Amino acid sequence: MNTELLEALDLLEREKDISREVLFEAIENSLLIACRNNFGKAENVHITMDRETCDYEVYAEKTVVSEVTDKSLEISLEDAKKDFPDVKEGDTVRIDINSKEFGRIATQNAKNAILQKIRE
Repeated sequence: MNTELLEALDLLEREKDISREVLFEAIENSLLIACRNNFGKAENVHITMDRETCDYEVYAEKTVVSEVTDKSLEISLEDAKKDFPDVKEGDTVRIDINSKEFGRIATQNAKNAILQKIRE
């Protein structure tokens, strides 16, 4: 649980009259931007953020193929079978992304996104 972030969101909600959902959406968008900056593409990347704890997951949905032509959108059948033994070519699998790889950038982007919402 990210107590400091929850407290900051509560404060912003009260003092600046910004809905908590708007703040969460700004944070999620900033995480997507950080992911795009770090990994190149983000159209298949998803962020889920728990509104109670502020914990979040970052994952990519990739299509299972016999021969990979775009690593950001596809995963080989051989690699997919390591984690998903029953997977078939054409299936879509969820690949977790280690957000620590872009955590510092994401934190700064989230801060900037929240500041932007305050200015609006």
